[in-house]
Amino acid sequence: MRPIEQERPTVKVFLSPSHGREETLRQLLYGIEEEGIPYDVAEGKGGDAVALAWDASRQSRLEVGLGLSSEKLVLHFGKLEANQPLFVISARSPVNEVRAMGANAARLVKKLPFKPLKEEPKEVKQ
Repeated sequence: MRPIEQERPTVKVFLSPSHGREETLRQLLYGIEEEGIPYDVAEGKGGDAVALAWDASRQSRLEVGLGLSSEKLVLHFGKLEANQPLFVISARSPVNEVRAMGANAARLVKKLPFKPLKEEPKEVKQ
């Protein structure tokens, strides 16, 4: 008798059919990789990033999902309401913000504090 295969726990990343810049996806995945959490990328159903992220979180054994459309990048957690994602940023955000979003998905799994998505202005000493 063969053992039942279980899907490994991963952060799910669902893409809309026209998700935009490849660099955005690449930086998002780098952020997840830097934190050492596995991920799966798949084309989702529909084009709304919030719905994609929600679906991804519901299909992830870790309950963490990301949705990427040409307009938005969304991080969702399966225990939240469908219309209340954790983070929403523009899909055209600077690469450091996109990478931080990926890291935050992994940090949610690891129960670590989130990285800031926007850099705080630095004080100028006079």
